[in-house]
Amino acid sequence: MIVSDKLYAPPQAQLATASDVQRPFYVVSKTKFMTLFMLTFGLYLLYWAYKNWQQFKQASGQPMWPIARAMLMLFYTHALYREANTLIKKSGRRYDWLPWNLATQFVVMLLISKGLDGMVKRNTGYPLTDIASLALLPIQALVTFKGQRGLNEAAGDPLGASNDRLTPLNYVVMVPGVLVWALMLYGLLLLVK
Repeated sequence: MIVSDKLYAPPQAQLATASDVQRPFYVVSKTKFMTLFMLTFGLYLLYWAYKNWQQFKQASGQPMWPIARAMLMLFYTHALYREANTLIKKSGRRYDWLPWNLATQFVVMLLISKGLDGMVKRNTGYPLTDIASLALLPIQALVTFKGQRGLNEAAGDPLGASNDRLTPLNYVVMVPGVLVWALMLYGLLLLVK
């Protein structure tokens, strides 16, 4: 019988690589977030909410429907930020981000945006409602990204460095937005002349 000299060696832990670790929340850099938000006219929010809940479900093992929570983000953003804040506190880190206030700001901005979009669809207050709706877009993006910073912190990547590059799919999604922005600017130039 052959006895291995490794018999008395201390056990070796198999360390997980960064790609093996499931982050509890969707991580994204500010530049990528703002670009996708603006060039999809805010539709990126659906993907953003879905990815956050999907990753939280996988990391926590809690039963939930990420698609439903994304579609009803108006009612679930407070819970999302609360979960992130709980995770930050459990890790022993400190991050001052006022999750309840940020979630409330997010909900208010979402309600205003939906109200304006409804008015635009009915041609109420044209062209002021159209202009207001577009002007609200970057404000809504900034408010949402303030919450995203907390999610990034909870996931251990405060700057979102692990998701700062645009993918080919991102470019595909951005093309229609670029075309719409170009057409709007062209239309504005025609009005000014």
